[in-house]
Amino acid sequence: MVRINLLPKEEKVKARVRIPRPVIKMPTGIGNYLGIVLIILIVIILSVIHIRQKRSIAQLKINIEETRRELRKLDEVVKLVKELDRKRRDLDARIEIIRDLNRGRFEKAKFLYTLSSLLPDYCWIQNLDVKGQTVSIKGITFSNQVIAAFMRKLQGERMFQNVELKSIVGKEVEKHSVMEFDLSTSLVSVPSSPMEKTMPKVRSSKSRKGITK
Repeated sequence: MVRINLLPKEEKVKARVRIPRPVIKMPTGIGNYLGIVLIILIVIILSVIHIRQKRSIAQLKINIEETRRELRKLDEVVKLVKELDRKRRDLDARIEIIRDLNRGRFEKAKFLYTLSSLLPDYCWIQNLDVKGQTVSIKGITFSNQVIAAFMRKLQGERMFQNVELKSIVGKEVEKHSVMEFDLSTSLVSVPSSPMEKTMPKVRSSKSRKGITK
């Protein structure tokens, strides 16, 4: 299809309207320059603050890592200290047990010696039980008079108090009539004198009385 332009030349020139190009104009005036300078300063200040914050964060990370390493070292030291403290308490407990044994060694020897020295002839102890301050004695003899004599000797000794006869049972041992007795007493701690530190020996095995446990 063919188009024919019937407009005159003048109209053709008017029809060619040119679009103007954008022109960038620099701001004029001191106020505009101050605004630009202020914006640049703000950007510089924010950049400096940002850089400092990054450095501070990096330094904090380094400090945190060093602190963690120190804490790990301290954990090992704390474990070692706890282990040493546990061993020290265990050692103190053992030392205290040894001290208790040493403190009671002389009292036990004195107790056995005194009990053996108070035992009448023809009287034998079959069982001796000490629980705290209570002493239980079971033995045999041939007569009630021997048991009464034994109780009188115990009552006359300061170490023994509250002597009580629990039972007497007659029985036969190897075709011999014997009396089996059971008595109890309270053990009292008596301070020893310097002369008692060297105690004489108990009667020899040839004696007619003894302690059988």
